[in-house]
Amino acid sequence: MSYHAAVMYPNDEDITFDESYYLQTHMPLVEKIWKKHGLVSWKIIKYTTALDGSRSKFLIAANLVWESEDAAKKALQDPESPKVFEDIPNFTNKQPITLAGVGL
Repeated sequence: MSYHAAVMYPNDEDITFDESYYLQTHMPLVEKIWKKHGLVSWKIIKYTTALDGSRSKFLIAANLVWESEDAAKKALQDPESPKVFEDIPNFTNKQPITLAGVGL
């Protein structure tokens, strides 16, 4: 059963977010470090508004799909995994909210 992780960046009034860096540098780093552990795919979504047209609570979300929960856990234990988290200040001033669960 696939395992999914969502990494969502709050759309606070003072957010800064370098989309080019995120897509061209950060996500390739994520893939390089975690693909060998069972990262199957990833997709980025930019939320421009909520459904009612109001300001979205999140600006950007990454949806990561893993082979299994064990694969995700092994990836997070990789000695290079801290590089993924240490890179966050290079593209945003916000810490992400994360969720994880299984596909039904």
